Amino acid sequence: MDLVDFPLLLTAAEMRLADLGLARALGVPTLRLMESAGRGVAEIVRRELGGRPGEVVIVCGSGSNGGDGFVAARHLAKSGVTVRVLLAAPRSKIKGDAAAALAALEAAGGVSVEDAGHSTAEADWRTRLAGAGASGNVSVAAVVDAIFGTGFRGAVEGAPAAAIAAMNAAPGRKIAVDIPSGLDADSGRAAGLVFRADVTATMGARKLGLVIDATAPAGRIEIVDLGAPVDETLAPSPRCRLLEARGIAARLPRRSVDAHKGSSGQLLVVAGSAGKTGAAFLVGTAALRSGAGLVTIASTAAGQNALDAKAIELMTARYTEGEDAIPEAAIAALMTLAARAQAVALGPGIPTGAGMQAVVHALAARLPVPMVIDADALNALGTEAPQVLTGAPAPRVLTPHPGEMGRLLGLSIADVQSDRLGHARGLAAATGAIVVLKGARTIIAAPDGQALVSPIACSALATAGSGDVLTGVTGALLARRVEPLTAAAVAVYVHGAAGEELAPRLGDGVMAGDLPLAIAGVMARLAS
Repeated sequence: MDLVDFPLLLTAAEMRLADLGLARALGVPTLRLMESAGRGVAEIVRRELGGRPGEVVIVCGSGSNGGDGFVAARHLAKSGVTVRVLLAAPRSKIKGDAAAALAALEAAGGVSVEDAGHSTAEADWRTRLAGAGASGNVSVAAVVDAIFGTGFRGAVEGAPAAAIAAMNAAPGRKIAVDIPSGLDADSGRAAGLVFRADVTATMGARKLGLVIDATAPAGRIEIVDLGAPVDETLAPSPRCRLLEARGIAARLPRRSVDAHKGSSGQLLVVAGSAGKTGAAFLVGTAALRSGAGLVTIASTAAGQNALDAKAIELMTARYTEGEDAIPEAAIAALMTLAARAQAVALGPGIPTGAGMQAVVHALAARLPVPMVIDADALNALGTEAPQVLTGAPAPRVLTPHPGEMGRLLGLSIADVQSDRLGHARGLAAATGAIVVLKGARTIIAAPDGQALVSPIACSALATAGSGDVLTGVTGALLARRVEPLTAAAVAVYVHGAAGEELAPRLGDGVMAGDLPLAIAGVMARLAS
């Protein structure tokens, strides 16, 4: 799958390489890039002000991020905006390009530069930020954070910590330069205090940490143009990208005018058992709403009877009479059913006995059609997933939530959540499968290290059966002969977008059964 039309998400190391590559490509010194960055920040600040009166206070550190702030201050002042600069590091520590930018700012005049780098008291920083506003003469319209950039790691201490606490409490719009100070550029997490931005003006490309953790206080993200696009030619192997509607729309399968149910893909769903047929029904319904032409749900005898009472458009079959499976007979029955299908969805609500575990292992290892594996089938694979799936004769897509991911890797949920991207990539490489690690900002990882991050974090999807719906969408796309990484990307995006569309109307009352029809609507809108 060619991902070039999805926006890059760069780590701090990748962005450093991109900066150097961009300077070489443009034939300019890095100070020129700082000039472009600061000018872009100034433009964003002016838009945020929207003509409102008041001053802009820019708090600068000693490094390149502070240099961007100095340039922004000069351009803002030149355009008539009232600006003050507060230094969160001693002036003596400002070196290199940042020192040159500060010198240019002071030479231009019109901007007060106050050295507060030795002040570690939040109360003092609050007074400094208020400035003339303390007497009611001039109000603070915006606070700009230019203290730390993407190279920062650890907890903020000293004067920067006092500054950030005061900035968070100050009035006006909060704008971060490149990344909110205190935030890890790769993980999106903070070890302690962090600037809470309304807007982040990030340089050249989105940083991974601004997106991957849904709780990162980055606000709206705006890209600052550095004079040339940041792409793979500037940063070797940046393999993580952000899903976007335009790229998803271009990848949607479309039926021809002479399509019929047989040409639209047949999906076999192995799901359900006594008391768990809702999961199977959701998978099947979601698959039909996602364009599959025919869907057959294979279940236990009790599961089939229950499904027959609730399913109209879905066909049903059984592969075992009891609530576990006799492996040889069940495998033979499912192999026969799968021979007529273009894809298989395996797992939601299946029995959990030893016999079914053997069936799951056999199907995952031997079925010669693409397969999405979820829920109880993932638990049946457990830590043996790499041995079972390596060498499978057709593509596999795994869709674990963090608990299931932990069982696949032998880790706690906390361990999984501490490095979601790394663990997803690791499992994909070990199994040869596409791995969809569900959650806010779902991650999709391919065996070759390519990865995609969903922009969607929708709490309305935190409901029983939501994952079963995603399995059905993925299975339908595989049955429609969509390439596996593409199928996973499209499924994740339309599933999340459906949740976002339902949330304003239903709030926390969204049920999984509401999603299939909403997904059909999202897909139709994108296709148009």
